[in-house]
Amino acid sequence: MINGLVQSWMSTPVITVTPETSLTDARKIIDERHIRALAVVKEDNLVGIITKRGLLRLDLSILENESWNQGVDMTEETVGEVMTLKPITLLPETLMPKAARIMLENKITALPVVENNQLIGILTNSDLLRFILSECPELKKDLRVKNYMTDEVVTIDPETSLLECHRLMGTKRIRSLPVLEEGKLVGLVTRTDLMSSDPSHLSSHKNQDISMKILTQPVKKVMSKEVLTISPEADITTAAKLMLDHKIHVLVVVDDEKNIIGVITESDLFLMIVQKFF
Repeated sequence: MINGLVQSWMSTPVITVTPETSLTDARKIIDERHIRALAVVKEDNLVGIITKRGLLRLDLSILENESWNQGVDMTEETVGEVMTLKPITLLPETLMPKAARIMLENKITALPVVENNQLIGILTNSDLLRFILSECPELKKDLRVKNYMTDEVVTIDPETSLLECHRLMGTKRIRSLPVLEEGKLVGLVTRTDLMSSDPSHLSSHKNQDISMKILTQPVKKVMSKEVLTISPEADITTAAKLMLDHKIHVLVVVDDEKNIIGVITESDLFLMIVQKFF
């Protein structure tokens, strides 16, 4: 590795909030900056982290509106009430493969970087993708999508309920479901899509009828209809660039006849980092 240390790839300066920041403001920052996580600081010390995924769990979206930030009014709720305390951190001299392994093992998308107890950066999934684009060509090895993709693909149809999608993702431990209609790929639903439309625990306690109405809606209401695909023969760096450019975490792998033969995710790419660079 030419640039194998976290300090070479971390994002800096870090966008931060305080525990007193409202959830509405936190969601606005994440949306406007197109980021997945916010470090939470108090008196210049890192005290927590809050992610887009975490905020989505609290959100009750209107299904007809595709914007993820349309939902319950959380103006009075603060970051300090829902943030993850004592987040896992990295040192700037940590090796990138070790950072990738920590993200994989803990299923997290961002790691604050600290030095002398001070927050100096944050390493995100996007930074790992940039690492792949830069460093994989230096390996001078044949790294193709087909060798790292997941070939056991669970699919659904457009009328599958959101409740069933939740069940499938939970039991199969997957984060995305291609949507097929008469054998043709017509959409893709991810865990993020589902969480955007999932009733928050606060709302569901107040109104069970609203919760069930949402969960029984068909997946076609929330699925992405423009699905990016990739060939199994494509290089890993092509997959990384597509994910980075389009800010997505999964690509559907199709053969020459456009039949689905697999999916490749950010996690698959990060596992490749661990295997090839450690």
